[in-house]
This record gives sequence, C-alpha cells and structure tokens, in this order.
Amino acid sequence: MTHLTIDQLYAAKSNDMEAISAVIAETDALVMARARNFATRSGRLDQDLADDLAQSGRMVVWESLKTFGGDSPEQFMTYLTRAMESAMRDQYREIVRPGVTARAAKDFDIALSLAAGDPYDAVRIATTEEMGPRRMSPEGATAALLAWLGMDSLDRPLVGEHGDMSGVTLGDVVASIAAVPADLVEPADYETTRRTVIRDQVHRALGLLSERQRFVLKGDHGVSPVRDYSACGGDTEMAEDLGITAKSVHEARAKAKKRFRELYTAGARTW
Repeated sequence: MTHLTIDQLYAAKSNDMEAISAVIAETDALVMARARNFATRSGRLDQDLADDLAQSGRMVVWESLKTFGGDSPEQFMTYLTRAMESAMRDQYREIVRPGVTARAAKDFDIALSLAAGDPYDAVRIATTEEMGPRRMSPEGATAALLAWLGMDSLDRPLVGEHGDMSGVTLGDVVASIAAVPADLVEPADYETTRRTVIRDQVHRALGLLSERQRFVLKGDHGVSPVRDYSACGGDTEMAEDLGITAKSVHEARAKAKKRFRELYTAGARTW
C-alpha cells in the first residue's frame, strides 16, 4: 500500500520539489528495509554494507521515476521494488564477491540453488550440463566458490552454544588450530584453518548418517574409501554394490542430503 498519488509521481518526474519530497518520504523505509535484508548475514547486520546498498536504492528511485510509464502508484511501487532489488543484488555481489564477474556470481547462484544451498556441490553442478548455456569452467566455478565464501574478519566474535557472544574471536580459534600466536595470524593461517574445520565438519556430519546414506554421499563425490560412482557406473552400479535397487539409492540420497545439510549447518554456526 502507498499514500502516493499518480499526480505526485508525474509531478516528481517534472522535478516538482514538493512531489519529490513526498516520494522520498514514501520510499525511504522500503529502501532501508531491502538494504538491511541484503546486508544481514548469519543473523548479523553489516551496517556499512546496508548504507552502501541504501544509497544505491535511492538512486534507483530516481531512475525508476524517469522510466515509469504506468497509471497507478501501486504499479510504480511494484516497478520500483523489482528494479531496486535487482540493483542491490548486483551491488551486493560486487562488494562481497570480489575477483569474479557479475555473470560468474549469478551463474554460481544458479548452481547453488540447484545444489540446495550446498556451495561445494554447487561447484560440481556448475560444471555440468545441468547449467545449460551457463555452464562454468572448473576454474571459474572454484573462483566463484572462493568469492562466495569470502574472507571473514579475524576480529569477529563467535556465537556461543546458546546464541550468546562467547568472548572468543575467529582469530583466537585460528591461532589455536594453527598453533601460532594470535597477533601473528596471517591470511594463509586462516585459509588453512578453514579447510581443516570444514573437513572435520564434513566427516563429523557424514559419521552421523546411516551406513547406506553415508556410502551414497561418499560415492557421489569419491570420498575415501568409497570410489567416485559419478565418474563411472553411476546409480546402477552403486545399487548393485549395495545390493539394493536404484530407487533405494535415490531415496537414500535425498534423505542423506537433507540430514547432512542439517548437521553441517549446525556445526557451521559455531565457525
């Protein structure tokens, strides 16, 4: 719902200051709400990012006024919302995913959706026929993954078991695992620690699955000691080796992915 009138919108298009003030007052809450939504990650608001996105959103308000040709204020708000979210999404990708093109970031988002939110499976999917004409090279998919993961601040406090701030920073954890003094932690230590923690979380989550579910997921990706069935044989051969039907393999995979995602995400919240 909006309190603007179509006359106010067209007056604002003609640079009427009173109408412009009305448009600002009516749209700024929407701009800030969308900016905060994009800038909130893991339950924490990045205020600097929100401010940058809000500025972009305000520019879109004026651009939308210039190009809008509808006949109702409701149509304008719908038109504005779509344009603003598209602009904020593109700017968000540019800010938080340095080192990759906007197209690569968008393509990786498509793969991420196909992978049900699993960024590592998204790398695999991004290089397959599932992507159609937006299929990525292995190098491009890996670069997009690294940009998606980003570099955390070593000063970020970690959330405790009950959702409270534990008083321990990410840098403290990195220093402990990398066995170096906290004031000497370097980016390379962070990346080494990230890989160590991720590997441990993956194997911990796999260990909590049923034996069949664990075998199917390991077979999908060639996780030792199970060979990579995706490269040779596929579900038919996997079903034969397990002594079950291909349908049972599909069912085990669906349950395993859902359960693994729950377990892995729960562990990732502490990192």
